[in-house]
Amino acid sequence: MEKFKLPEIIKTERLILEKRSHEHDEQLWQAIDESRNFIREFLFWVDNQKSIEDVVKATDSFAEEWNKDKEWAYDIFTAEDFKLIGCVGPHNIEFLNQTAEFGYWLRFSATGKGYMTEAVLAVEEELFKAGMHRLTICCDVCNEKSARVAQRAGYVLESISKEATYHRTGLHDKATYVKFSPYPLKGFES
Repeated sequence: MEKFKLPEIIKTERLILEKRSHEHDEQLWQAIDESRNFIREFLFWVDNQKSIEDVVKATDSFAEEWNKDKEWAYDIFTAEDFKLIGCVGPHNIEFLNQTAEFGYWLRFSATGKGYMTEAVLAVEEELFKAGMHRLTICCDVCNEKSARVAQRAGYVLESISKEATYHRTGLHDKATYVKFSPYPLKGFES
């Protein structure tokens, strides 16, 4: 499979997804800080985001990963008022194997409204149209909200790996949800 790039902006009925950039670092910092305890329950990286300077460094890292086609991180905004409500994007991108894994988080005040399912489905469609075949969502088995996003988006539980994901209290079991492209496979001899 040849490499491709996702668009820098993806729009849905209620959301605007934009390639992560320094233009939104302040809003991102506010969203992280407002929801720190909520995010921290399952995502350890939040403990390394202690200031706006940390967010700026993380944005630099995400820009580098975008340019290397290793991870495409999007900030999620509400279309109505352009409020930053979280992030979504594929990482562990493997063009040869036509696979990628989703990562995502929402600020606490934006949960329970279907925003993340909508964002995942929008990015997923771009990935499948470009030729990706297999997408996964991995989460701590105790992270019921993340599992529900996967299930609502049509992902199916593929496996549970024992003691395979870091949690500040120890190693937890990891659930892997999978979804396959509705489009025919590309790049194989018949």
